[in-house]
Amino acid sequence: MVNASAKPSVQMLKEVRLLNNLSEQDLSRIIALGRGFTHKAHSNIVIEGELSSGLYLIMEGVLGVFKTNTVTGDVYDVAQLRRGSFFGEMSLIDEAPRSATVKALTDCVLFYISKEAFSSFLDSSSQLKVSFYENCIRDLSARLRELDESYVTSQYQLWKAALKNTRKAAS
Repeated sequence: MVNASAKPSVQMLKEVRLLNNLSEQDLSRIIALGRGFTHKAHSNIVIEGELSSGLYLIMEGVLGVFKTNTVTGDVYDVAQLRRGSFFGEMSLIDEAPRSATVKALTDCVLFYISKEAFSSFLDSSSQLKVSFYENCIRDLSARLRELDESYVTSQYQLWKAALKNTRKAAS
């Protein structure tokens, strides 16, 4: 278990997909910008709709991502995040509110970097900024491909079930 008051190591940050193309020197700079903290199991870390404020890196534990259906109000478990994962990266790009609630499923240790600190870090080098945003685009592309595949599969299953029920009703 990582000591929450301690900073993560460069090696730990290399495990974070969003940062894995940054140099060790850049990762050391990131470590100096943020702070570690713990959350107990079942506590909310961010809440859907609240203002965005920065990037969270998961050092230990398991977190759940929950999204509210705006039509029904039902809340859906859409993902689980573990060591090496991250959330809040969209807040580094836009001013929109949080798009989901993230809740600790187990006791966890997170490393937080404010939007202001991270923006200042990126502003120090145009190459650094390009490299980071290229990684963001790669990650977003991978997520969209996964979402697209899930959507196609779920739509196929829904249509298959609907046709089966239609045939039963017609019999």
